[in-house]
Amino acid sequence: MSKVFNFFSGTENKKGKGVDKKELEEAKKMGWGYFFKLLGRSMRKLTSLNLTFLLCNIVVLFVLYGLSGRMDDYVSAPTNPLYGQLYGIMLNDRSPTVMALNGILGVSTSIRVVSTASKVFIYLSALLVFTLGLSAIGMTYVIRGIVRREYVSTWSDFFGAIKKNFRQGIFISVLDALFLFILGYDLVQYRANAGTFIYGTFYIAIIIFLLTYLVMRYYIYTILITFDLPIRKIFKNAFLLTVLGLKRNIVLLLGSAFVVFASIYVFLLFPNVGLILPGIFTISLLWFIGIYCTYPVIDKYMIEPYYEEHPEERPKEPDEEPIFRDRG
Repeated sequence: MSKVFNFFSGTENKKGKGVDKKELEEAKKMGWGYFFKLLGRSMRKLTSLNLTFLLCNIVVLFVLYGLSGRMDDYVSAPTNPLYGQLYGIMLNDRSPTVMALNGILGVSTSIRVVSTASKVFIYLSALLVFTLGLSAIGMTYVIRGIVRREYVSTWSDFFGAIKKNFRQGIFISVLDALFLFILGYDLVQYRANAGTFIYGTFYIAIIIFLLTYLVMRYYIYTILITFDLPIRKIFKNAFLLTVLGLKRNIVLLLGSAFVVFASIYVFLLFPNVGLILPGIFTISLLWFIGIYCTYPVIDKYMIEPYYEEHPEERPKEPDEEPIFRDRG
């Protein structure tokens, strides 16, 4: 049991070799080289974090099982809508012509009848509106600690961050799910009608909005756990930082796209491995890329400017109350 606890807590129970000055300089710049160095050191913690995230959203397994149709009934039904009329004729006319039409129009297929049990399992997907956002808070807190080179325990810090930010987290989780649903719905609708100039223009615009919001999400959750701000200002600052940190945000999108396409490619070559990857590493890797790219922008434009003007209010000075509180 101690090994299981240590795996989820992310502790190694041994002394590290320390950090030299060269690495400290790399950590301040937060470039490509340090990214892979930090990623290599954090593989075990990211894996345990990924599993913890899935544990919080285990309801998705019930939803997938409900959609699979294993609990449903299937009935035979004709494929042609004219079969009803033909059947009425066949009650009084069994001539060769009518029977020939029956051979053409009477082809049947199996239709799925969704059972009550399947409906209950599918309706459980509503819980994801809350669990995905709340678990994203825990994920963000732990990965922010990794990026800031702080000690974090996967299990206790994950759920501790959710508890401390629960009230605002619920509202942001619902808003997050609502925005993703609207953008996803619009993307599908405009894609289906992209043949015209107007709909094609809207389709491109929705793609831009969706990519922008996907980047904003990392800023939203990081600002939520770092600052004591109302929800309106959290979204406003997240949008402004998405614009100001354009260079790092482009790298974020390219890196995330590479991970997604690589995961799909692995799935096509090795389906069994491709199904396991999201459950053990892919989700936390995408979030790690997001926080690594966005946190320096938050630090540059929100944290350091204030502390340069008010050095007495840095966290090391407990006598003064800062303009924001680290809510982690």
